[in-house]
Amino acid sequence: MRKYIFLLLIYTFVIPHSALADNIIPVANTVNTAVVQDYSQTYKTSCENLLYLLLSALNEHNYSIEEIQFKTGSVLFKVYTKEFIASVASKDGLNSFIKIIPADNNYNFSPALLQKLYTYLESNTSNNFKKIL
Repeated sequence: MRKYIFLLLIYTFVIPHSALADNIIPVANTVNTAVVQDYSQTYKTSCENLLYLLLSALNEHNYSIEEIQFKTGSVLFKVYTKEFIASVASKDGLNSFIKIIPADNNYNFSPALLQKLYTYLESNTSNNFKKIL
């Protein structure tokens, strides 16, 4: 009797079962990650002008501006309950770029939120702001 129990244990735990192989869930070798879009755009305008255009675009779409830092060229704004950081920098004398990323690094949001800003900036880059003082 012990012999049969021992053979049954060996058969159960050691020898692979082809009947159970169909029930095994295959494991992928690669990890699925979200595709991160390009969140930066380049415009043919000065850095200061692009920052003012960004503030104008935020005002146009009723996004709430939480914080503005003119020295570093960054703006913290809120769209519904999601916060974003926009950074404006000069690429060279004639071109500048803007990068808008979520503040909490959670890229699970509608791309239409940022696309509205980019289309507004593209259509108004010919507008130059002048200092009144």
